[in-house]
Amino acid sequence: MMELEEGWGAAAVPEPDQRRRVPWEDPELSLLAGLGRTLRDLLLHPEEFFQNLGREGWAEPLAFALIVSSAGLLCALFWQFLILAPAGGNLEEAAGLTAWSGLNQALLVAMMAGVPILVLVNLGVGGLCWWGSMNLVGADRDFTPAWRIFCYAQGGLALGFIPVFGMLVAGIWVLALMYYGVKQVYGMSAWGSLGALGIFLSLQALLVLIFCLGLAAAATLLGFLLLG
Repeated sequence: MMELEEGWGAAAVPEPDQRRRVPWEDPELSLLAGLGRTLRDLLLHPEEFFQNLGREGWAEPLAFALIVSSAGLLCALFWQFLILAPAGGNLEEAAGLTAWSGLNQALLVAMMAGVPILVLVNLGVGGLCWWGSMNLVGADRDFTPAWRIFCYAQGGLALGFIPVFGMLVAGIWVLALMYYGVKQVYGMSAWGSLGALGIFLSLQALLVLIFCLGLAAAATLLGFLLLG
């Protein structure tokens, strides 16, 4: 019987030999079958999925996150581009109504082609932030379990296939999956899991702020150079 401790305490977790293999990592399943079953378990039975998630192996979670995140983001871009396009309008008019107003067709295609690179950067930076958050709430310092949680939590981005509000719903579900992950894999209490999530979001916000300030500084410097 699982016992939760107060505050940042931990709870008992299943022994490694009690865990079932993640469908995506099962060599007996095809690529599509493993992907489909893993997404089904993540979206419908997240607590059970993470309760049975092993702590070893980094390559398979990375491949899973790269595929699902790229597909979800591309689909979200497609829906925004398609739905906001004027009836009977041309491609340039449609692009002018999207969030990338003023971008031409070639640049929009380039952005879509660069989605896997953006996803890899997000996974690398986000994974490190998540690992750091785990350490701050008292989890062990092993990077792999935190990495596995973060990568498989990206399965929530499959909800990007929902028109218009898909990425909003997907983002919320990714955070929910991260919460379930740290709670089940590390045996954290509810408060510990929420604390890890709060620290992670704070780190992400800080990085975004630093990035924006860097862009502003670079733009200001470029303006001075051009004026000079």
